[in-house]
Parts: sequence; structure tokens; C-alpha cells
Amino acid sequence: MRFNSIFAASIVAAGLVFSVATPISIAQATDVTEAQIAAARTPADHEAIAARYDAEAKAADEMAASHESMAKAYKAAGAKGTQSMASHCNRLVSQYREAATEYRALAAEHRAMAKPAVK
Repeated sequence: MRFNSIFAASIVAAGLVFSVATPISIAQATDVTEAQIAAARTPADHEAIAARYDAEAKAADEMAASHESMAKAYKAAGAKGTQSMASHCNRLVSQYREAATEYRALAAEHRAMAKPAVK
């Protein structure tokens, strides 16, 4: 019984460490800046922005998957208070999935802007 509690706590702790460390490094590498958007004039500029939004969508998908795993670990742990933590993770899963959808839509818009107008 004690081993199961320690094992479950270890899984939860590892999930928290990875979920905190990952978004910071990903966000720094992929953020689209206001300056990039203001300066975007060429198809290549818009494609570069679209690629960054694709990367942000991928990062959001990864965070959703991570929190989905943590929610399962909290539920499996069954300790007092873990239900509220599982609910928290499930809310984040929804938010990250919604963010991924929005990032993909932004990428699609920039790809449309990258295509020359047909006369």
C-alpha cells in the first residue's frame, strides 16, 4: 500500500516538473512578436509567422497530452484531494486544445496572406 502511494506521488511529481519546464523553453523559441506581424510584407514573412504558429500549436498539443496523463495519474492515485487536481488538469487539457486550434487558424490565415492575389 505504501509503495503504491509513493509510486503515484512520484508519477505526479515527474509530470509537474516536465509540465513546468517545457512551456517556458518552447514559448521562448516560438513566440510571434508584434514587430514580426507589423513588418510582414512578403510571402516569406507570412510563411515564417505561420511556421511559428504551427510550432505553438504543436507545443499546446503536447501540453494537453501531458496534462491528460497527469489527470489519469491523479485519478489512479486516489488519494485525498487528487480529484480537484485531476479536474484542474482536465480544464488545462481543454484550454490547450482550444489554443492549438486557434494557433492553427492563425497559421492558415498567414499562409493565405502569403499567396499572391489573383487578378
